[in-house]
Amino acid sequence: MRLVVLAGLAGVLVAASGAGALAASHPPAAPARPAAPAAARLAASASQCAACHRGIEDAHSKKTLACTTCHRGDPRAKDKQRAHAGMYANPSDLRVVAQACGATDCHATIAQKVKANIMAHRSGTQSGTLFPNALQPTKEQVRFSLAPVPTTPGLSLPRGQPLPPGALARLDPLPSFQESGDIVFDLLRKECSSCHLWTRPTAVRGNFRATGCAACHMPYAEDGKSQGGDQAMPRGKVGRPIRHQLTKRIAVTQCATCHNGGSRAAMNFRGLMEAPPEGRQTFTYDQDLLHGHAYTTQPADVHFERGLACIDCHTEREMHGDGQVYAKRHYEVEIRCESCHGTPDKVATGVTAQGRRLRNVFVAGAPNATGTVTLVSKLTGKVHPVPQLATLPTQPAGHEPQHLARTECFACHTAWAPTCYGCHIKADYTAYQRPVQVAFDHLKEEYAKQGWFRLTAGVRFADPEPVLGLNWRGKVVPFVPRAQPVFTYVNPEGQTEYAFKKFGFAHNPIVPHTVVRASRTCESCHGNPRALGLGLFTSREHPKLGEFQQPRDFRWDRIVDEAGVPVQQTTVEGARPLNREEMDRIRRAPYKLAPPERREATR
Repeated sequence: MRLVVLAGLAGVLVAASGAGALAASHPPAAPARPAAPAAARLAASASQCAACHRGIEDAHSKKTLACTTCHRGDPRAKDKQRAHAGMYANPSDLRVVAQACGATDCHATIAQKVKANIMAHRSGTQSGTLFPNALQPTKEQVRFSLAPVPTTPGLSLPRGQPLPPGALARLDPLPSFQESGDIVFDLLRKECSSCHLWTRPTAVRGNFRATGCAACHMPYAEDGKSQGGDQAMPRGKVGRPIRHQLTKRIAVTQCATCHNGGSRAAMNFRGLMEAPPEGRQTFTYDQDLLHGHAYTTQPADVHFERGLACIDCHTEREMHGDGQVYAKRHYEVEIRCESCHGTPDKVATGVTAQGRRLRNVFVAGAPNATGTVTLVSKLTGKVHPVPQLATLPTQPAGHEPQHLARTECFACHTAWAPTCYGCHIKADYTAYQRPVQVAFDHLKEEYAKQGWFRLTAGVRFADPEPVLGLNWRGKVVPFVPRAQPVFTYVNPEGQTEYAFKKFGFAHNPIVPHTVVRASRTCESCHGNPRALGLGLFTSREHPKLGEFQQPRDFRWDRIVDEAGVPVQQTTVEGARPLNREEMDRIRRAPYKLAPPERREATR
């Protein structure tokens, strides 16, 4: 008898023995299906599970299933070890989902799609780090993923049909440090790979979740403690879902278990921005702090203020994928502002950029003179009227066709963008005799004997007037730092080989998810050199940046020079800073503040 851990309900041990043991890297073959009478007998005897799990909720309320239909194990056993032998703690874990949720026609297609979806492999995260550091030849020639197994399309295309734009034939697991010899690969495996569907989260308040399908569909409380009725699941023990129930009503807090970092969408949406660190050392944050950070309160997104959740805008196709493996996130996103709010000359159609009708948006029949469009919340069921640009009494400045053709709606209607300049990363590769507790490889699920990283953040703030650039659609949007790391490297002998070395700096387009009704002022773009990407912030304005030992006049937010030549990378194909012609056109626009009137000199 031995114990193996399945990445699922955090901390759940699964008893297994012999050839039936479930190894995390080698999921078992699908068990033979019993004949119908035998299956009926097993279902009938599954009440033995309830003898211990008294009060447990029905996980699959749409159609009641026997416990062993999903979890396997022995339903007739009367002791824990025999009952849990060969059991799946989390049947939706991507290592075993094909033998559980995906074993029938009900969820087989979805399970195949999800394994190819970007939330499972996170191709954009690692390629956005490898490319600016010269470890990937082009922005979209992605070779690796943050999944522990090769990633291939979940659904086959018709014979002769080429891959869609941005799609890839295969991704291999990100190499380990032993395989690559490069600290950037190791950094990704240890610091950037705990937020996807294959791996378990860090045990920090707000991060608790399962893996696989249950990462979304079986919500956790922020403190990771159960609120259910299962008598075998102590309420005080951390690492349990709220209840043993699957749901399609997914709250923002569940999205935030992963989307609290990177672009921080689930935090921005609720008006939360990481507080700036203090002093020269990175905080050792208490686990009781939300996602390990302190937060400042900022204006929340108007959609959140009106009671909407992430799932009210984002679609099933975006969450599950279409079965193909895409290089970047924007290929998976189909929603646009216009899908719900229309344009100044046309009421919304409720159709996405990929031509799919939104299931929860309803447009009144023609002629629809009143511009009636409603949205039914997938979370609460509440009906929300959707304001239409076409019904505004007068169109405000910026709604001119030529302006809208070049600018995304949120370029003006963003209240703030999450901004973080500078990050010192100390990479310590001192060779130790024993594994180092702070050097955890999330893909191997083990501690390493060398290679631990200490990250010291620079200046973090909610930028009310972010830098501008062009996104992959060629439209003006806010830009924020993708990464601005300076590295210190300690070799295996414990000697520092270099300190505060600047690696690949990058700024990228962002959808901040901080939409407000009021717009950014015209002059904040057209009369603001910083908005054009020419930069303003040095260590004089932000003394904290002086700790990173760059030249005192180095402008951390400068992404392009006056001639229109980029000075920082972007990692999204087609996205770039403004060129000289575009900067000049913005400067010449008639929206700048008029100069102050000159007063006559008094005699």
